[in-house]
Amino acid sequence: MSAEGPLTARRTALVFAFFTVVTAWMLLPQVTAPFSVFDLGDPLFSIWRLAWVAHQLPRDPMHLFDANIFHPHIRTLAYSDAMLLPAAVAAPLLWLGAHQVLVYNIILFVSIVLSGVTMFLLVRALTSRADAALVAGILFAFCAFRFHHFGHIELQVTLWMPLGLFWFHRAIATHRLRDGLLTGLAVALQGLSSLYYGIFFSTFLVCLTAIVSAL
Repeated sequence: MSAEGPLTARRTALVFAFFTVVTAWMLLPQVTAPFSVFDLGDPLFSIWRLAWVAHQLPRDPMHLFDANIFHPHIRTLAYSDAMLLPAAVAAPLLWLGAHQVLVYNIILFVSIVLSGVTMFLLVRALTSRADAALVAGILFAFCAFRFHHFGHIELQVTLWMPLGLFWFHRAIATHRLRDGLLTGLAVALQGLSSLYYGIFFSTFLVCLTAIVSAL
């Protein structure tokens, strides 16, 4: 099949619409009950993390990690993944009075949608094939590992890895400083979204860079 034309704004909007609809279908129990969570374990802990950051940022940001848990210990937010970027995104919604559980479900939903979209954009840029990109986006957004860890919201925020690889490949092709800096930015944002993935992704990029340099 021949290479396709450029990815227009209309086509990009259709990709967003496609992954929004499919995500809503895959998460139908959650979508139809947006003020509930599927279990009372990690989701409630994640809701507390999001709410704590929103509470502390406008009051005492210098002591953001001194969370109201495990008193009298300090820096207790660092006992787990702080999810600072998702929490920063969620904070305005919480400040406006949105229900904490609803905000959690919005972050969860949007994270999966954007993961599919960004993987589509990566594979579309590498192959110039929308069909291959669509399959890759579906596999990435709705893989078994994601649903096995459905209660760990930090493991759902994966959109920065495809974007990082997109800019990495552009940096290799163009040798532009801007693309290299954007790659580094994606790694940092992934680490701020999920510390686990940030470590894994940065390690992967180091190995990928070594391989590309040896070719």
